[in-house]
Amino acid sequence: MTTTTVPPEVLELAQTGDMVAQEWLGDHLRNQGQHDQAGIWYEKAAAQGSPSAQYNLGWMHYHGRGVPQDYARSMHWWKKAAEQNMVRAIGSIGILFENGYVVPRNPAEAARWYRAAADQGDAPSNWFLGRLYQQGQGVPRDREMAQHFFRRAAEQSHRSAQYMLGLMLIAGHARPRWPEGLDWLRQAAQGGYDQAEYMLGVTLQRGRRAPRDLREALHWLTRAAEQGHAKAQYQLGKTYWRGIGVLPDVGRAKHWWKLGGAQRHIPSREALQRLRRQMQNHGIDFEQTDFTPTVIGQVAGRRSRG
Repeated sequence: MTTTTVPPEVLELAQTGDMVAQEWLGDHLRNQGQHDQAGIWYEKAAAQGSPSAQYNLGWMHYHGRGVPQDYARSMHWWKKAAEQNMVRAIGSIGILFENGYVVPRNPAEAARWYRAAADQGDAPSNWFLGRLYQQGQGVPRDREMAQHFFRRAAEQSHRSAQYMLGLMLIAGHARPRWPEGLDWLRQAAQGGYDQAEYMLGVTLQRGRRAPRDLREALHWLTRAAEQGHAKAQYQLGKTYWRGIGVLPDVGRAKHWWKLGGAQRHIPSREALQRLRRQMQNHGIDFEQTDFTPTVIGQVAGRRSRG
């Protein structure tokens, strides 16, 4: 174990059995990526009854980080923590029931655990419960209830919930709720959630459920594409190919479609094939030509003057 960044007094306390110091060491080592050593100290603290260490140890067994992946051990430690009302552990037990890990798959039982944690303010549990209502798994399918729980998670900056709530509000027929939906998408996008970046970009580009803004659309599509979002890469390629709000740029279209195609995104591959055929029909070497224009990616109507 690397102890150079560990205060000597903390290490000494942990070695003599102090539960708080042991848990601190577990947190510290996990944050340093030393998961195997973190598991040792978490187990020592968990055995003494630390609910946080019990939850973290269950999480490590769930993901197989530093310890063997073992859903039974996850259930064991999460139940120990849940008995002390560790809210995150209560919700995590719902994950095991929803997926049928260790226990038979039971979405209704998962919903019961999620609700117990959600009603105490646990953001992921509100998200999971909203998803069950959206899908009608273990609970009646109920769009309003799904939005209710998504909203509770979204208000705690849960990015997936912000995205899903925004998507549901924009997709609905209630026009007055579209601006709120756009706001939630923007919040998730500003937090770096690539799905939201893509959807916000597409929504602003199409201008059907929000005022059309091609400049902002290009910004969000680019951010999502740069994170590897295949649909955004395809849409960005189409944007440059057609010159939607930018000067047409065949080179950039080719670039983004190649990246999307590398992820086995079929529309990107098909677009690339069409482009290849068109270039070959004009006697242009598709593979060796960059198609670099004089003005690259500049917003239409704002050509610089040299």
